[in-house]
Amino acid sequence: MLGYLKSRLRLLWDEAVGAAGGVGGTSVVVVRAARESLVVVVGGEETSGLIVYGLSPRGSRRPEFPFGVWDVAGEVAEFTLVGGTWEVPMWEVPVSVWPVKDQFEGAVRATFEAVIAGGCRVAWIGAEGMPFCDPPLLFEPACMSGGVLAWMTDDGAFGCPMDPDLPIAAADDECLRMLRRHSYGLADAED
Repeated sequence: MLGYLKSRLRLLWDEAVGAAGGVGGTSVVVVRAARESLVVVVGGEETSGLIVYGLSPRGSRRPEFPFGVWDVAGEVAEFTLVGGTWEVPMWEVPVSVWPVKDQFEGAVRATFEAVIAGGCRVAWIGAEGMPFCDPPLLFEPACMSGGVLAWMTDDGAFGCPMDPDLPIAAADDECLRMLRRHSYGLADAED
């Protein structure tokens, strides 16, 4: 808890000093909280939010998005990317009120459980402008490093390095390699 408070105070200090243009003529780089940095595009406008993805074999049933989990600002847009043997259902979620860390992890877990229950092998979160590649490069670190903020596999493995009140934190490259191995035949499909 003390570490969280120190991080939060540092973030607030950096924002205050950055807004003032620095101290004593020095420049300051402002590091914003994830909730202030993550966006989706709704009606041509950027708004605070995230993108939930799933990966499933082509022709699987469509996962149902758990709408009651998030406090959304408007409509959740649904899309599906399709290849010869794979599908990536995705939902652009405009978030109006971001949950705090523990509640955030709970919302992410509940969302992923619904996506996995809907037939996906892997579920993950990203946002507009973050690295994303279709198969055969899905989860390839050279293409998607920094692009997965939280994840779950269909065997129950789960990771959520992101805290919405701290700067963006993504899964590391070893985690991406693990997701790629878990998605064998889909993430690496040449079609």
